[in-house]
Amino acid sequence: MTANAIRAAFSKNAKRAEITNECKEDECLNDIDFDKYAYYVRPVILHWEDRATEWSGKSDQIEIQIIIFDAITKEELANASYTGKSKWATFGGDHPQDLLAEPTNEYVNNLYE
Repeated sequence: MTANAIRAAFSKNAKRAEITNECKEDECLNDIDFDKYAYYVRPVILHWEDRATEWSGKSDQIEIQIIIFDAITKEELANASYTGKSKWATFGGDHPQDLLAEPTNEYVNNLYE
């Protein structure tokens, strides 16, 4: 869900944004086809808390880190994290994955300004 939210946000600005399940972290960065891709984006889930907000009063929370690398030089270009928190009165409708789109879109849009 996190990778899909990040891919969707980059897709609005980039020619191509794809998710790979074939490799992990540094392996992906080292094996990336830099004729095809200019950047490698690594999302990291720092915190993911799904709470029963409607009866506990405690909000769902997420914290996501996005690290962006240059595909050719392997240099880290950006490293930032952002958070999302549900409202107190969710009536059972919010989950941590529902908190991804807004802060992810805001972060990615700021990269293209």
